[in-house]
Amino acid sequence: MPIHALRRWVLAGLLLVGVLFSGSLGWGAAGPVAAAAESPQHVLPSAEPVAMPEAQAEPAGSIDLAGDLEAASPVTLQERDDRVIRVLPNRMVLVAQRVPVAPVVSVHLWVKTGSLYEQEHMGAGLSHFLEHLLSGGTTTTRPEAESNGILASMGAQTNAATSLDTVRYFINTTRDHTETAVAVMSDWIQNSAVLQSEYERERDVIQREFSMGRGDPNRIFWKTTQKARFAGTPNHPGAHPTIGYLDDFMTITREELEGFYRRMYVPNNMVMVVAGDIDPQRVVAQMTELWRDVPPGQLPELKFPVEPEVPPVVEETAFADIRTPRARVFWRGVTLGSEHDFALDLAASILGQGESSRLVQSLRERQKLVTSVDAYNFSATWGEGFFGIDFQPAEGVGIESARDAALAELAELRDAPVTEEELARAKRKVLAGVLKTGQSAEAVAGRIAADLISTGDPDYLRRYADAIQHVTAEDIQAAVNAVVPEGGFSTVVLQPADETHAVSTMDRPADLAVDDGPATGFDLDNRRVIGQLQAALADADASATPIETDAPQVRTLGNGLTVIVKRSTVVPAVAMQMYTLGGLLADEPGGEGLGNAAMSMIDRGAAGLTAPQLAAMIEDLGATLAPAAANNTNYLTATALREDWPAVLAILADVVLRPDFPEKEWQRLQPRLLAAIDRQDDRWSGELRRRFRAAYFGDHPWSATTLGRRAVVEAATAEDLKAAYFDRLAAKDTVLVVVGDVEPSAVFAVAESMFGDMPAGDAPFAPPVPSPPSPGLHVLETGKPVTAVQIGFGPGVARDHPDYAGLAVLSRVISTFPSGWLVQALRGEGPGLVYAVSAGNVSGKIPGYFTAVFNTAADTADLALQRTMDVMERARTEPADAATLAAAKAKVLADEFRAKQTNASLAQGLALDRLYGVDDPEGAALVAAVDAITPEELMRVAQTYLVDPVVVVITQDPVDEDALRAILDGDAPATQ
Repeated sequence: MPIHALRRWVLAGLLLVGVLFSGSLGWGAAGPVAAAAESPQHVLPSAEPVAMPEAQAEPAGSIDLAGDLEAASPVTLQERDDRVIRVLPNRMVLVAQRVPVAPVVSVHLWVKTGSLYEQEHMGAGLSHFLEHLLSGGTTTTRPEAESNGILASMGAQTNAATSLDTVRYFINTTRDHTETAVAVMSDWIQNSAVLQSEYERERDVIQREFSMGRGDPNRIFWKTTQKARFAGTPNHPGAHPTIGYLDDFMTITREELEGFYRRMYVPNNMVMVVAGDIDPQRVVAQMTELWRDVPPGQLPELKFPVEPEVPPVVEETAFADIRTPRARVFWRGVTLGSEHDFALDLAASILGQGESSRLVQSLRERQKLVTSVDAYNFSATWGEGFFGIDFQPAEGVGIESARDAALAELAELRDAPVTEEELARAKRKVLAGVLKTGQSAEAVAGRIAADLISTGDPDYLRRYADAIQHVTAEDIQAAVNAVVPEGGFSTVVLQPADETHAVSTMDRPADLAVDDGPATGFDLDNRRVIGQLQAALADADASATPIETDAPQVRTLGNGLTVIVKRSTVVPAVAMQMYTLGGLLADEPGGEGLGNAAMSMIDRGAAGLTAPQLAAMIEDLGATLAPAAANNTNYLTATALREDWPAVLAILADVVLRPDFPEKEWQRLQPRLLAAIDRQDDRWSGELRRRFRAAYFGDHPWSATTLGRRAVVEAATAEDLKAAYFDRLAAKDTVLVVVGDVEPSAVFAVAESMFGDMPAGDAPFAPPVPSPPSPGLHVLETGKPVTAVQIGFGPGVARDHPDYAGLAVLSRVISTFPSGWLVQALRGEGPGLVYAVSAGNVSGKIPGYFTAVFNTAADTADLALQRTMDVMERARTEPADAATLAAAKAKVLADEFRAKQTNASLAQGLALDRLYGVDDPEGAALVAAVDAITPEELMRVAQTYLVDPVVVVITQDPVDEDALRAILDGDAPATQ
């Protein structure tokens, strides 16, 4: 979606970590939730094209819900078959939304607190610290261990996150456990005990998070942006990181945390949303019973310093362990839903979002000044945000040169209205983005909660899409001239650290005293939300479109191409994905990266159409199309609105079957691919992954990452890429999957006409199988202030192996948060040795490995490794008890259900299962295999695969290598 692309910038890098650490507290399977503690608020503009209704204003005939209703009864504001919205006398807002796409449920509770609202504790990270304690901690009704056991029995995924202005908690589970999940969440938030022992443990854990953040370029970049954005108002809480400053954090007492909890965690400062395959009436009734008698609190009177009328021009430079600098220019923006907000969203889209945008075409494609560029408009309810441009200069290009070119493009927006073509394209992208949202229970719950808090409108995305259509080219020109003046920008630069400049630590500023100057008030009480909610619902559509889903249908074309179609009317959109066996496995040793480069070129000109023409065709439809290569496959994904799928599938066919590989396009693309390879090491997780693969796989293609090796990409020609691509184009090794609001018969007919002449290919693809790994320890130096460990056991199994189910269950026994054996050993038992921890099975077309990953401190690396190896020995020798095994099985199946909610995830699963030889479209075989696992079978699996560990440690500070080797050799004593 082209709105507030800052979200994409923050999450793009974090998502890589989310994949690696699926299941840890910091990053759950749904993405990098707790890592958002360091990210800005990501909210979309108001759904109303003019000013939002005032908190005190109420539509005619409304109920006075904004008053003092302690003695009144709950009031149902909306009651549809699919949704119920209720307000309690304590002004807590409750929502139950039916989303019947899979037998899952997502329970969310959002509190309007965060680093902005910490008052006398500004800069200490109090909200984030408290989030760690409340999410799963001991309550006055049950100990932490009991909550962990309940979560485990539900196969639940739970997490929490702190941002500038909210703390949000969620539990994802299956529909049969809805009532339990609602009760557990309510207990955490109402009855936290804030125990001293848990306070001390989580303080240790958060110190590991501080260490991790100090090596994270994205966090350093954002913290520097916060500092620059509020430089003219140094005591503004937005200037300080959500996690706080380490020195201030270490002064927080347990009593201060408990006091802040009592002050801010009150029902009139909360929104609770439950979404999934539920009975809304029943769920709202339960929430009402749990919360109606909790009294409202007296929320503090908040005041923010008034920013100067003319924002200062600031230049800030920070340093990180990166190879290539990056930069941001920004202007002070507007508040959420205010004048110019919508127009600035469209300006950002036209300027720097998408392949056909002005900055991309000018700076990246024609002038070759940058390898990446983006523009965005960030606005919020609590104050003015900013309008910005991010870019990474190409090699040999100065930051000033790239910046000046970007400013020249921006000047054209001031001088003349955008074209009707550009405006229509941007509006279509907004509409498509809105219509494609809400395909999973978790996404729906999170969206409704965020929308209520920011705008009071649970359906504001659709209203927003409608309002955007009324923005004119003249509106955009006026907005840019008013908000983005020439010369009024500030600059943030992130430079590579070197011998002269160490990695920036973002320490506490010298003065954090409360300013006695002019201030504006900010009321957190739900009165505002309720007033806006009444206004929004008075104009709401009372109908709900029924959802229909069918079983997938499969056909094989004459050339061997498999086509799978699944009809689903969850959203009026369609996902199309084509997967071919190959990927990194098809690269010759020493040629890793050729296949990925070839795939990256196929949409850079096809069937006589140029790259800009293809990009414009796709974006004019509000569609997406993206080719890539992975470990096992080459693939291309596309999305479209339901009326446009034939047109988008035709473009996909041209790109797949008739790519041109123009040399000029390769000259443009090659520097970007090289920059992407270099950026892999920007984050410690990427560096660890790259260095682990090299140690584990030796001379096998998987010893490189999917991006390949720099030297290979640097030496490749367009002809090399063309030859590599067509060498792997084989219908017999390919699956096309279409999922969405389509008629299967129509899709099969169109697929036959478009792909019937695709080359069948010769012999089936025979991937190279890696040699067994050589166990041992590899301690490698890094420039990042971090110590991180990855362990690989194996070899493992391919996806179609009978032991796949056993390894899936074993991974949940070991790694499920918060009850997994490894999680408990490294995080649950004092001291907190790590922040991020995960373990799991990696498999594909060929055998992979079982891995464990964690970050720690150099002086605790041996203790963390010893505890990890003790857990693996426990898995080999100790039968899991009945409760643990049942919980692990429930987790496997719950994850399986959650992975089958969106059109895209369904399409991917159907394609990969077919290519990996797994004939189980509804998951019945996996369910049966998981159910059959016994404690003895689980031990056999552990004894078979948790062997011959390859251990890679990256560290800046020295570690005790002798102690680490003794642990691997079995010479160290077991930990207690």
